[in-house]
Amino acid sequence: MHKIVTGVVAGTAGIALLLGGAGTFALWNDSASTPAGTVSSGTLTMSANPDGVWTDITNGRSDVIDITTARMVPGNTYRFHQTVDVTATGKDLTADLTYAPQSITGDAELIAASTQYLTLASADANLTPVGRTAWDVTPAAGTSVLDVSYTIGLSSDVTTGKAQSIDLSGLTFTLTQKPIES
Repeated sequence: MHKIVTGVVAGTAGIALLLGGAGTFALWNDSASTPAGTVSSGTLTMSANPDGVWTDITNGRSDVIDITTARMVPGNTYRFHQTVDVTATGKDLTADLTYAPQSITGDAELIAASTQYLTLASADANLTPVGRTAWDVTPAAGTSVLDVSYTIGLSSDVTTGKAQSIDLSGLTFTLTQKPIES
């Protein structure tokens, strides 16, 4: 009798294991397609217009200068002004606009002695400064025109950097989308 009970228990356990491993019994099922549509991504691009100009703004001046021949001395301030077009398609786009510090090369002592900052203006984008070198930009849908000004100067008490140079020919502005905050 003991062998019969043991056999029935083992057989029942085996059948339970087989059924558990096989998943569920097949039931009727069906599926239906819906015309949910297509999801497309937006864009965020920036292009520089060919209107860049350097100006000596020392002590309220506004003299256009050739940066390749100008010689900065302590107390001078020069500004590069250019318009850029920012094209945005999509909702909730916000970006950081800054200049790439690695695009400014030259003698380290003069670079360290200089002051540099970025200013923006726009009639159709929301702008918020983030320190001296970056801005939060919320462009309007379509194309926003930004007036970008990069300023470099030497304070009147600078005593280092004589006969040195800063190469600004590779000055690059960057626009980087910010993540959407939840």
